[in-house]
Amino acid sequence: MKKLLFLSILAAFSHVSNAQVNPTTDEEKNMKTLAKADSGWTIKGSMNVGTTFTYFSQWAAGGINSVGINGVFNPSANYRMGKNAWDNTLFIGYGMLRQGFDKSVPWIKTDDRLDLTSKYGRQINEKLFYAALFNFNTQFSPGFASGGNGLPDRTAKISDLLAPARMLFSLGLDYKPNSDLSVFFSPITYRAIIVNNQNLADAGAFGVEKATYDSLGVKLTDGAKIRSEVGAYMRINYVKKFNDNVSLSSKLELFSNYLENAQNVDVNFENILAAKLGKYFSLTLSAQWIYDDNTIVTKQKDVDLNGVTVKVPYASKGVQFKGVTAIGFSWNF
Repeated sequence: MKKLLFLSILAAFSHVSNAQVNPTTDEEKNMKTLAKADSGWTIKGSMNVGTTFTYFSQWAAGGINSVGINGVFNPSANYRMGKNAWDNTLFIGYGMLRQGFDKSVPWIKTDDRLDLTSKYGRQINEKLFYAALFNFNTQFSPGFASGGNGLPDRTAKISDLLAPARMLFSLGLDYKPNSDLSVFFSPITYRAIIVNNQNLADAGAFGVEKATYDSLGVKLTDGAKIRSEVGAYMRINYVKKFNDNVSLSSKLELFSNYLENAQNVDVNFENILAAKLGKYFSLTLSAQWIYDDNTIVTKQKDVDLNGVTVKVPYASKGVQFKGVTAIGFSWNF
């Protein structure tokens, strides 16, 4: 009896030992995933390119030939080692549209963005980190005011490369209750608004100090190319993968400038919904709302002129909105 009991215990021990030494394929995958997430670098990202092409010939209903292209490149490089976490993301988006196939017709910019974020965190407990965050964003090419025909007025430049550019450095706490949500808050944040175009800087674009002129219109001092702000900052990131094909990414940023009109909070709210269409194609819907207390936008109001209502443009602060829909090639790495 004792011998039988000993052999049974030995067999059970051997089975457990064998299971530990030779794990199943799923167990190996989980172990590798945990090991990768716990230490070293993890590099991943996505690239999406979409095109549109419309051609008309003797089309009774009318229409304009057009061609468009839109691309997004979004890599990330994240580092984990012990209590240290360093996350780096880059977002590059650009889109162009041409109405008509005549080479003399200029391309119209439909999307233009470069955004780099780097965040370092030191773990306090399971859900809370000390954190430092750096962000830089700008655009690549000039932007123009809308003309009377709805097309860009090439004589009225309103933005350019590094005009504006925004640089932000922030120290605070990062709360991560789960893998989908991150809430970063900083009571002390420095933000610089850069306008690296002297004509725009002279006009005081994006809140920088304007140029000064004498009574004859002669410029006395150049407009400032940098505006410095100090305030409170909050950044909420939410990423939800509903299934293998559909995912949502949301980001909300809030900034209050202590030095001027602290009650007027700047808001940047972005949402990207992505759906896979097969292995290498996807549908992407993005929407972005911005309110910047230093940025003047062009609005329209109805004015009665001798019994005729016409729309008259005027400049004011306001909410900016941009929506982009893209269907095309998608590659994840």
